[in-house]
Amino acid sequence: MVSTSNDGIMSEYLVKWGLAKTSERERPTDLLETLYIAERFQAGDDLKPLRQGYDHSVWNGVSAAEVDRRLIMLDEFMIKLARDRAEMWGAN
Repeated sequence: MVSTSNDGIMSEYLVKWGLAKTSERERPTDLLETLYIAERFQAGDDLKPLRQGYDHSVWNGVSAAEVDRRLIMLDEFMIKLARDRAEMWGAN
């Protein structure tokens, strides 16, 4: 199922993030895409066209240190999002 609402899209990326974090193999491209979408979600952007038009070139010129810093922030955001969604869905 492909979601079209921003909340639905973020739920899909929450799952993608969880899989990337728990996978035995590294999934840097999945993490970077999730980072981009999560930052755009937090900025209030419409995610559907951003998801469809995502290109890894958005990371050109971004230092590794900056990406690492933002990935730490992504982890914090996604953990909070997961807790909020679990509470909302009554999964606690």
